[in-house]
Amino acid sequence: MSSLLSANLHLGHSTSLWNPKTSPFIFGIRYGINIINLDYTLIYLRRACKVMKEISYNGGIILFINTRGGLFSRSVIKAAKRCNQYQLTTRWLPGTITNSQQTLGHLIPKNENDVISKTFKPDLLVLLNPLENEIALEEARYGNIPTIGIVDTDFDPSKVTWPIPANDDSVRGIELLAGILSLAARDGLVQRKLMLDKIQKERKQARVIYGHTI
Repeated sequence: MSSLLSANLHLGHSTSLWNPKTSPFIFGIRYGINIINLDYTLIYLRRACKVMKEISYNGGIILFINTRGGLFSRSVIKAAKRCNQYQLTTRWLPGTITNSQQTLGHLIPKNENDVISKTFKPDLLVLLNPLENEIALEEARYGNIPTIGIVDTDFDPSKVTWPIPANDDSVRGIELLAGILSLAARDGLVQRKLMLDKIQKERKQARVIYGHTI
């Protein structure tokens, strides 16, 4: 909790920008600024971490998104690398999910007569600035892709599958939240590797038992 507080994740936006749907997450108002209840931030963050871990354990694709550039981009790139996943720090191209063959086809190495059969469809989007990426949210809904989003007091939390109420303008805060989520995903990867290693070991033992060692 102290880490969330020191990263200024409790500071929402001015009351003039308040989205009424965030009222359950608001602790109060101070100097015209909505104050986010960090108890809810912690609860929703833990829930999001369980989702990250499960999807990573199942070998899913997770895409971290923050398109604000600068230090925000560094934290997203670092988070994605930590859990061997993907990140986007530039503008979301409309059609990336809904029309991926047309939008991303030119990025796929191919021979002259190849036919692009694969479409880009991540298993989870993690949006660290969802207000600026509503097109991505719309495409995710259209493609039945779940989303995790950092929801400030000016954004509708119902647009995200698993919202995390927090200040999305704090560089330290975004770095902290992205880091925690990526660690959960990395934990899922570690457990997945242990599970696959166990399966492989059991298969080898079965071959030995039946006299089919290779």
